[in-house]
Amino acid sequence: MAMIRREVIAGDTFPIIYKHKENGVLANLPEGYDLMIGLHQEGSKSVTTYSYQNGDVENAETGIYRWQISHEMSVSLKGSIIVEIVIYSRDASFVKHCSEPIKLEVIESFMNEYLDNE
Repeated sequence: MAMIRREVIAGDTFPIIYKHKENGVLANLPEGYDLMIGLHQEGSKSVTTYSYQNGDVENAETGIYRWQISHEMSVSLKGSIIVEIVIYSRDASFVKHCSEPIKLEVIESFMNEYLDNE
């Protein structure tokens, strides 16, 4: 399985973007489908999820879904974080996992203490 690897500095704000294609063309998710993003620390079974249907992920433009990682969320990340995306129908008759999970290597930053104390 291919995995995208990115280094980020704890405290950075950045998006996770998913491009949904049908027959090679950008298209919005079908009615009744959801996109869920899960984060977990490598080696941990604890997963935190964010969902399009719950309003966590925005449909930025046709077929493009965006989840913004805030400063507060980013500061809380440590070590190796695996980001997975899954598309599924409400009745789970259709489930498709993204074929390229993302591995974030989080670099700690001493500057966050100064930002958070402003």
